[in-house]
Order: sequence, then C-alpha cells, then structure tokens
Amino acid sequence: MTTPSGGTTDPRVEQLLREGIAAARAGDKETARAKLREVVALDQYNEKGWFWLASVAETAEERRVCLGNVVVINPNNEKAKQMLDQLSFSISSPFKEDDQARNQQAFIRTIAIVGGVIAILLLLVIVLFSNREEPPIPTVAALPTSTPTPDESLQTATANAALALITQTANAESTRLARQLPPTWTPSPPPTPRGGPSPTPLPSLPFTLEGRLIVQYGTPLTRDGYLPLFLYNLATGQQTPLTGRERGDYGRFVPDGRRFVYARLVTGARQQLLFRIANLNGSQPQELSAFWRNQPPLADQAMLSIARDGEGLVFVARNVTVENDPTSDVYYLPVRFVAQPVPTETPTPAEGEATAEPTAEPTAEASLQVQRVTARDSGINTWAALSPDGKQIAFVSDRRDIGGNGHDIYVVPVNEGFAPERALTDDGDALVESGLEWSPDGKQLLFAAGAPDSRRSDLFIMDADGSNRRAIVENFGECVRPLWSPNGQYVVFSSKRSGKWELYVVEIATGQIYQLTQTEEDVIIATDWSN
Repeated sequence: MTTPSGGTTDPRVEQLLREGIAAARAGDKETARAKLREVVALDQYNEKGWFWLASVAETAEERRVCLGNVVVINPNNEKAKQMLDQLSFSISSPFKEDDQARNQQAFIRTIAIVGGVIAILLLLVIVLFSNREEPPIPTVAALPTSTPTPDESLQTATANAALALITQTANAESTRLARQLPPTWTPSPPPTPRGGPSPTPLPSLPFTLEGRLIVQYGTPLTRDGYLPLFLYNLATGQQTPLTGRERGDYGRFVPDGRRFVYARLVTGARQQLLFRIANLNGSQPQELSAFWRNQPPLADQAMLSIARDGEGLVFVARNVTVENDPTSDVYYLPVRFVAQPVPTETPTPAEGEATAEPTAEPTAEASLQVQRVTARDSGINTWAALSPDGKQIAFVSDRRDIGGNGHDIYVVPVNEGFAPERALTDDGDALVESGLEWSPDGKQLLFAAGAPDSRRSDLFIMDADGSNRRAIVENFGECVRPLWSPNGQYVVFSSKRSGKWELYVVEIATGQIYQLTQTEEDVIIATDWSN
C-alpha cells in the first residue's frame, strides 16, 4: 500500500487493520478502536482504517470526523458520503428543534390547564364559605388584566428566542468573510435585516437580456450561508433547480452549455466544498477530482474558472493531507471538454428534461495531472480566473504575511512553471479585490474592490495589462460577484442596497444601472452567465 505522496506505509498497518476489523466484527469495540486508531496514526490516508474506525466510534462527533476523512481521501466513496449525510441530518436536523418547540408548547399548555383547574377549585371553596358569618377577609389586590395567557407567554418567549438567535447569527456572520474560507474571500453573504430608508428606485430593463445564469437562491437557514443552485432564464425569469436540496457555490457552465461544475457542500470533520460536474438536469454526476485521480487530495475547492474554448480550468484549494498547506493556492487542470455530437434524429430536450441529453465529457488523457500555479507560502491566493483562450491565469493574492503590501491582482502565463508573474495592481491594503473575471474577448478584467472592513465595494474594469482602470459602479452599497454578459456589453452583479441581495445589470457603455430581480427570498447571487 502506498500513501498519496508515493511512499510505502508501515508494514504493521495491514496487520493492525486486519486485527481491528476482526475485533469490530466480533463486537469487541474497545479493542477495535485501539487497533484502528493506531492504523490511522501510522497511515493517515488509510481509507479503510478511517471507515472501520467510524463503525466503532464512541460518539457521533468522532464518527463524523472519521467519515469526513474518508470522503476527503476518496470523494467517490458513496457509502461513506451517504452515512455522513445521515449522521449530519440526525445531528443538526431542523425537525429536532421543531419537536422541542412542540414539546415545550405542549408542556406549557398542560401547566395552563392544571392551573385553570386549581383556580376553579379555589373559586368554589370561596363561594361555599362566603355565606358563613366570619370576620371579613382582607381585600386582595386584583391581578393585572394585561397578564398574558400561557399561549401568549409562549409566543412572546418564542419571539424573543428567535430574535436572539437572529441577532446572534447576524453578529457571528458579520465577523466572518467567505464562510470558513480565508479572510480575504468575498462571501455569498447572509440575509440582512430589513429597514431603513428605501433606496432611490431604479428603472426596469427596457430590453430583454439573452442567456442563462447559474444563481444561488434562497434564504439561508444555517450559519454557513450556502444555498441551492438554480438555472435562471433571463428572458422569462424562470428558475429551474440544478442541485435540488444540495447546497453549494461557484457554479460554472461547461462551455457547450449542457453541463455545469459546482462546489457542493460536504459535511464531515469540518464543512468544506468539493467540485462536482453534472448535466444541467442533474444526471450523471461525477466528482471533478476523479479527473486527476484525487492525487493529491485537495480540500476547500472553490472559485472555479473554465476557459471559454474548453481548454483547461483553474480553481483555488488547499493541499492539506500531503503538504498541510495552511493557505489557499491556485491550481490548473489541463482538461479539454469535448461535446459529443447530437444525433440529427433526436429532438433537442426541453430545459431541465432528464432524457436524450448528450454528455460533455473531458478527454481521458493518461497523463492528466492537476498542477499547482502558486508556490507554497506565497500568500493567500484566491479568485483564480482563466482567460478565454486558456493561456493566462489572473488571481488575487494577499501577501501581508510574507512581507508584501496586501491584496493585489497578478497574472501568469499557462506554461511550464507558470512564470513569469506580473502584478497588475499595486494598491496594497487600500483596496481588497475579489470576483475577478476576464472579458469575453480577453482584453479586459472585471473585479469588485473595497476598503478593508468596509461594507461598501465598487466594480472596476481595467485592461489586461493593468492599465486604464475605471469604476463602472460606485456608491451602490456592497457589490459582489460581477459577471460579463456573453457579448461583453453588460455586467450583472449582486447588491444589498435594498436590504437584501438582488441582481442588477449595468450597461458598460452608458453606466446605466437596472434592477433585474425583486425576489421573495433574501439572497440571489449569480455565479455564471452563458448563452
């Protein structure tokens, strides 16, 4: 057996593994735990060791850690993922809170009924003894008439508890950037309380935009803020689910428009994102890491960008199992997406239909390997963007911890060694850049930027060499995730100017901003725009 780094495991591992499995099957959990814990201590990449250790774990949390490690080592272990999902649901299911609330309500109602019976009995006693000639009973002050009934008390307590939970969640979220990602990453932010003066109304679109968006949509019910992904038709406003109840981020169309890649939320030892590719109707899902055989295993996969011609993709991740990388880095995968031809006698399937959809498969190159673009300990590297022709990679890097000025945009060619590197901005900590995107013709870069710790960010365009930078959206609140239209004439982005996240469109030539959505939910954020 070999480790992901290519070395041979300790010869004791196989013997300990056999003994641990035998003890587990015999019901001797204590011996099994001791043997299997020694297995994973000697070989931290031992998938079978972690899996069997989960079966004899003493606590649900320990079981979740073990299964989470199995999924990180092998994202294709469907049994471990299913067990992990079931375990996470049993631990954090919202139905448990509902049951507790119902039980509490039933308990309070029972107390109210018993109290009512006692009050009636006391009243009968007073009436029975009121006709006797006894000294007058001192007058007792009446109870306040505004005292709430038991149900009203419960409602008040529930409302106060809910308010406290919302406040606590909002305070916790306000201190987090990028939901468990490095602190310079721009998040898909949580809902914001309504209120305050209404912003100046914006004109509605006087024309119809073409194409489709992949969007995060919904109201976050958990602190991580992740949401399901939808396909948004710009012409009709219709939304079609892409991921069902599964939550995630960073959805991108494969260039032929029939498949998409997204980062799905995986729970385990800790929450993380792992890429998956699937048809737009959800069929034929596959872990993206299978294309590089998951060697090395990469965690916290995010911020994906695919060349428009299908020649390669880049993303951000951390190599935690082999190199124990403390920060995120940029990785390049030389995959080529090739669409299978559509038979002429086969009708084009309706959007979302689960039949007769051809598959856009990457070419099966024997030497396909994921390649590190940014060096270890080169800073916190985020927001990777691959040029339309697949020849240049732009990214944001925070280099304060290695003596740099702060956040800036860099570009490297796609070649052997990914060098030389060039800085496109030099504003250091004056601005924090995010949401980097190449224009469809590859001549310009689009990004959001704002002062550190500011709740406002503007949108900028600059030439591919870093010159001619200009703002296209200013003083519009917090603007995130800008995307070019396929024809390069418009930019869609999300802003919280109305008190919740909505989609807006700016016409680049005129600077005119239009509001695209007015949703019932708290968040809608676009992650890609395609024809």
